[in-house]
Amino acid sequence: MGATSQRARRRFAAIGAVGLITVSLLTACSGSALHGDFRALFAGDDAVEAFELSTADNMPFTEGLSAEVRARDSASGDELVALVDRLSEFAREHDADDVRITVEAADLTVPVFADAEISAGAMARGLDLVDDDRVDSVVLSARTEAKGVTAVSIRLAEHGAGSPVAAFDLARTVPVLLDNVTGGVNLHLTIAADDRVRIDGNAGAWVDDVEQVWQAVANEVPVTGLRAEPGWLKLTLATEADLGAAQTLSAARAAGLVVVFASPLVLLGADASGDSARALLGAVASADVAGLRNVWTDDDRAEFFVDSVVQATTTAAALSARPESAAFTTLTVTVGDPDEPSLSVTAAPTRLGDIVASAGDLLADGDVASLVSTPRSTTLVLAADATDAELERRLSALSGLADEGSRLCVNRSDGTGVCDSGAP
Repeated sequence: MGATSQRARRRFAAIGAVGLITVSLLTACSGSALHGDFRALFAGDDAVEAFELSTADNMPFTEGLSAEVRARDSASGDELVALVDRLSEFAREHDADDVRITVEAADLTVPVFADAEISAGAMARGLDLVDDDRVDSVVLSARTEAKGVTAVSIRLAEHGAGSPVAAFDLARTVPVLLDNVTGGVNLHLTIAADDRVRIDGNAGAWVDDVEQVWQAVANEVPVTGLRAEPGWLKLTLATEADLGAAQTLSAARAAGLVVVFASPLVLLGADASGDSARALLGAVASADVAGLRNVWTDDDRAEFFVDSVVQATTTAAALSARPESAAFTTLTVTVGDPDEPSLSVTAAPTRLGDIVASAGDLLADGDVASLVSTPRSTTLVLAADATDAELERRLSALSGLADEGSRLCVNRSDGTGVCDSGAP
């Protein structure tokens, strides 16, 4: 079962057997006759498992109706289409009001419109999609006031079918499949499989351009990930060593398409190229980055993940010494789990080496568990308990690790501690 369906099941499971009571309470709170009308018609509908009502904009004491309808698990395709037809009739009968209805079935979510043909067609085409072995779940959606489907989000199956080949094929065929339920609107596509594949943008010929570049590269070097938008493509290589070959292969097919490359060594943030990070890495002696696991960059900042405090000191000093580091606003060196590092220092490139060296000296004290420093704050965590006086004594040692006026804290392992704002 897909992630969308599982989330829907959890939400409606919370309603469970008392789902209709919840609806009644919402109706009473809103005072809206719309809610009462909807409950009267669909509380006993054989195809409905539960539903949740709110106002059209989900704000209290406002007008309109938003109905999220959970279909019965055992409902057949014909029963689901018939349910959508009944919901569409309700929308038509209340066309003077702001009525928004969605139906959630197994691995499928569809909007309901006042137009019965479009509503039934959306459900039928959605069912066709979830029956495709390459597809795990489908969400059809519509912009406010739209008369038909304006977007489709497809989660690809986790097995081999969830590949770029499947994604590209669906990106071409789905707009054709849904043509009669879009009301002439250019369909927005989101087709994804975890971090491996993501195609995101309005349907168009750009998908073919992206596929040609992907094929040119993937046919020659291993490619483990793809993310594409109109005019932009990011390919994740299996190894950084293939970068030169991949760039050459893509250049022959790019034709105005911006192509960037990530790898296990160089991780890219949104819209980043990684060029500045690679230039900096290339300028540093290999011995100085021997313990580098990877670097993340958005082209304005770069964070280097290393294996030890000793390596952090060496790497930070080497980075600070290179003129190529001036391309970045800040650099970060991190040791350990990114979510709970033993050391993480973020600083202006020219200051990074000195600050990491000082931080390393503090970590050499066996009583210190971790230290995280940025230009605005520094927090040192002790491995054991300590008195307030001992915490205060350690504050003075942090003064050189952050900008003047920054917040300095020394904490015990339980999170309690003392802080100094650094303000005059």
